[in-house]
Amino acid sequence: MKRLLFIIFLFVSLMGASGCSTEPTPGGDDIEQARTSYSKGFYLEAEKEYEQYLQAAPQGIFRKEAWERLSEIAVTVKGEYDRAVILLEAMYLELGDDQEEGWKIMYQLGEVYSVLGNKPKAIESFEKCLLHAAEFPDKTTQTQLRMARLYRDMGNYGQVAATLQYCADSAENTDDKAQCLYELAQSYSFISSWSQAKNALESLLNLEGVSEETRALSIFLLADIYENDRNHAKARELLESIVDTYPNRRVVESRLANLPDVPKKPIPLVPPKN
Repeated sequence: MKRLLFIIFLFVSLMGASGCSTEPTPGGDDIEQARTSYSKGFYLEAEKEYEQYLQAAPQGIFRKEAWERLSEIAVTVKGEYDRAVILLEAMYLELGDDQEEGWKIMYQLGEVYSVLGNKPKAIESFEKCLLHAAEFPDKTTQTQLRMARLYRDMGNYGQVAATLQYCADSAENTDDKAQCLYELAQSYSFISSWSQAKNALESLLNLEGVSEETRALSIFLLADIYENDRNHAKARELLESIVDTYPNRRVVESRLANLPDVPKKPIPLVPPKN
């Protein structure tokens, strides 16, 4: 009996020493109710409850979840992009010291500014992304590609070329390098800089380990360039080489059917020997 009482006493003492308490966790009810409302699709109720949690738990361990849900509701449910800007900027102030989290928040903010049509602010957000992506090569490439597309929408092709060339030069793997070069070639083709587009594609096709799909897309674009130069024989040769690898076979077959026939060179007659 004494042994049993000692064990019970020891257990209670250890529980007290570990800091166990029956006191409720600040914001605990709010976060649980918010999760329930969110899972049931009651997004407006969830929004209020996540806000209440942020107010009730300044040091709460679920604050990241609350911020993410609030920004998600603002963008995808309510379409309130101005509110999303405020939420993401507040979230960045709180969580931006973490490099990966800072990149994620700034990337989302860049997308929101893009939807709002504020491209300069979007570029500014993506530039901050690059600072956070220093240790994440894949995120660096993703950010540079997104910035290049924004510059292209703005008609700033000088910045497009500079961004994508740097993207290709700094890429740490073949897939990223190929993607940057393909986007660069496309951008040059949009402004009819055919020779520069051709150079980018040839650099891409000289890479080893390029995926079959990327190679096929690049050859298709290169065929466009040769067709523009009226080198229909070369364009046909390139298109025929990707009939089985291009994502949409019918597109290639249609292009081939619309190419002008290349006249065959006459076979010279050899005079009979005497």
